[in-house]
Amino acid sequence: MSLMREGFRRFGQLAHAVAGVVLCGAAFAQSASPRAAMAPHRAIYELSLLKTSGEASAPVGASGRIAYDFSGSACEGYTTNFRQATEMTSPEGESISTQMRSTSFESADHGTLNFRVESGSVRGAPEITEGVASRSGDGSLSIALRRPTIMKADTDHDALFPTDMMIRAIEAARAGQVTYSTKLYDGTSEGQKVYYTLSVIGRPTTEALADPTKDAPAMRGVRRWPVKVSYFDVAKPDSPPVYLMSFQMWENGVSSDLVLDYGSFQLKGELTKLEMLPPGNCGK
Repeated sequence: MSLMREGFRRFGQLAHAVAGVVLCGAAFAQSASPRAAMAPHRAIYELSLLKTSGEASAPVGASGRIAYDFSGSACEGYTTNFRQATEMTSPEGESISTQMRSTSFESADHGTLNFRVESGSVRGAPEITEGVASRSGDGSLSIALRRPTIMKADTDHDALFPTDMMIRAIEAARAGQVTYSTKLYDGTSEGQKVYYTLSVIGRPTTEALADPTKDAPAMRGVRRWPVKVSYFDVAKPDSPPVYLMSFQMWENGVSSDLVLDYGSFQLKGELTKLEMLPPGNCGK
């Protein structure tokens, strides 16, 4: 179940984007329009088992909830709070409950990421990952972990942090790009892994969806794109993706219609509640 927990964590930080969200890289062409503005918001996603391959290890049932809180601005930096609880049912009928809490702060210049992640079973003591990562002028990554072990490492990876990726993904979609790739660091896998992401961006639309986005005045007329992202272990570039993620990416940073694909099964994340929060204090 560790892979599932890692996927939920990554969804929370990207999010929002995806889950999601994703993308950027050396091939990215800067748009002449202003940088995408991320809308502070709170969102609730109900989790369920969407599809299974029938493999012996695949769960036969799943339920849960993700609570996501995103705030900040281009002058203050960005704070993400993420809570997830999931219950999976094995083919033998065993119920496995997991929970996760994470908090991260990404600086306004996207040069620093502070993160703390607590994850594990509902009954056991949580596993904690805590640290800070920074990017130099050429994009190379330095990592300083406080937990689970004290560690410092300098890498030559030109990885981006989650909110920066989300902004660049939206800019790529605005520019009409249909594929996008980048390296991502988000503090998962005990804070020691960098992932390569490859994304496919579909056609834009402003048609309303049958979810809470249709009732939010701030979402009316906002463009969105269907996005599918593959995540690869950067140390194993020729291996199959660790997992796939699909979602609707809105131009203001909101995500909906989440699907997490682990190969042997898929989980659906249905947006059931959306609250738009006051904008940041830039210029005030």
